[in-house]
Amino acid sequence: MKKHIFVLLTFAFACLMFTNAKAQTTTRSVSDYTGIECNGPFNVTIKIDGTESLTLDIDAAVEKEVITKVENGILKIEFKNWWKNHRDIKRANVYVSAKSLSYLGSSGSGNAVLAAGSITGQRAKIAVSGSGNLKAAVNAETLQISVSGSGNAVLAGSATAAEIRVSGSGEVNGKQLRVQRVEASISGSGNVDIIADEAVSARISGSGGLSYSGNAQIVNDKHSGSGRISKHD
Repeated sequence: MKKHIFVLLTFAFACLMFTNAKAQTTTRSVSDYTGIECNGPFNVTIKIDGTESLTLDIDAAVEKEVITKVENGILKIEFKNWWKNHRDIKRANVYVSAKSLSYLGSSGSGNAVLAAGSITGQRAKIAVSGSGNLKAAVNAETLQISVSGSGNAVLAGSATAAEIRVSGSGEVNGKQLRVQRVEASISGSGNVDIIADEAVSARISGSGGLSYSGNAQIVNDKHSGSGRISKHD
């Protein structure tokens, strides 16, 4: 009898583990957004294709805990109980289509990739906080870039002016991003690499640095610590 009970309990536990590990795909209704903000351990793939949609491919046990809402034109993707530890999640993929975007932000340990299209606008914005990564193409008049923590932003495309803020050990990889003018503020050990054609200005505190290629002149170089502005081919 005890043996039968043990077998039944083992089977029930196995079924529970299978249910918790099972992935679920659902579609959410979203509309009227020109920005996306991802908060949490999500892997977000975005396409700008003239449509608006959102699909979750995530562990079934936590699907209902994911909030997707639009506030002030920003599509926010986050967990209801954001303070919980979600490291045990095996699958947390999000697929988003957008008509146009002028803002893309990622916080936490997740990744955001703009797979098709570009971030555009008179004043476009990229923001990364935490340990995640963001990859996108941009085509803007003024581009604001903010990286805090150990995350990375990999950017390509062009802008007339770039305003960059880095705090912590994160990086802005703009080796394929061409701008006319760049102003950067770097604190900590973070780094910026970009193409600049007219002017470079930086305030560096710590061991971080700004590297650039192109024909720009250094018009302002303020630093405390070992960080420097450097030019490369």
